[in-house]
Amino acid sequence: MSKPHAQSVVNKQVLLGYDLGMKTRKRFGYIMVGPAAFGIHRRRGITRKVGQGISFLCLPYIDRYYLIPSTAQSVSFVADQITAENQGVEVAGFAVWKIADPEKASACFDFSDSAAALATIGENLRNVVESAIRHQVANMTIDAVLRKRGSIILQLKEELAYMADQWGLIVETVEIRTVRVLSAQLFVQMQANFRDRMRLESETSALKTEQELAERRLSQKEEIAIKEREFQRREQDRRNESEKSKVAADTILQAFRLDQQRALIADEQRCHEAQATIEIARARHRAAQATIEDETKRREIETANTANCALAIVDRLPQALAAMNLTELHIGDDPLRALVAALSRASQKNSVPPTQNLDANNL
Repeated sequence: MSKPHAQSVVNKQVLLGYDLGMKTRKRFGYIMVGPAAFGIHRRRGITRKVGQGISFLCLPYIDRYYLIPSTAQSVSFVADQITAENQGVEVAGFAVWKIADPEKASACFDFSDSAAALATIGENLRNVVESAIRHQVANMTIDAVLRKRGSIILQLKEELAYMADQWGLIVETVEIRTVRVLSAQLFVQMQANFRDRMRLESETSALKTEQELAERRLSQKEEIAIKEREFQRREQDRRNESEKSKVAADTILQAFRLDQQRALIADEQRCHEAQATIEIARARHRAAQATIEDETKRREIETANTANCALAIVDRLPQALAAMNLTELHIGDDPLRALVAALSRASQKNSVPPTQNLDANNL
């Protein structure tokens, strides 16, 4: 429920006989005032009792009492005024007030009808506030009116404080709801400046954000490049180490192979040397054997030649004797006879067939 509507409900309750703290307004009798109202009891025009939540006996014809609401009341205001730039603005707001001094308020306003009294007080406060607002706005720029609401409120409270004190009231707060520029074109132009500034700030912020993003991307790319270079360096180091290990292994393997080859060559050389020694021994053996064989053959040849000469002579002697038609050969020389005997012995040693053996005695 809005405050003006709530105020109208309170006024209707008062007009119907419901007065804050009292369900029914009685003209006389025993009166009990509720805690939401001030009670003023007067007898023959003299105040006998004042306060909240009091009770008293109201006599007819000589007594009179008033019920003054002590609750907070609100009043709305709307003020139109041109500024120092001769541009119209509308200021709308509300003020919250309540009665602080009931005797002073009853002296300034007639509370025989509480609703009418509250309406009169609200109207008077509205006029005072609107007048004060017009006075302030006339000396301010549009921008100051739109932005410096706090200073306007403070000045309004100061101006209302004197009147409220005179009427027995207290103004608790004054608030400004809206400040509207009456010229729609001027309002659009004012917003255009703000929109342009905001667009500039937005675009600047977008450019700054884009620049920061670009810098971050560049930084990330640089970090990635550094990591890639580091990875490549490590990979290259690993490859170099692998190559070194491979070269070392190949070197060791090559050295092992060379050692094996040297050992094999040494073995082969020793084998060749052994074979050469054996061949030399064999050659020497063969030479010795050949020498022996040659000597044997020579001796055999010499022996054969010697035997064969005697045998040849013996073999050919019968033919020679036959050709010479010699049946007997008488040789008186002793050496010749010895020769023939020797030939005969030689032929017998060589197994001359009996047909070819000659008796030396027959020669």
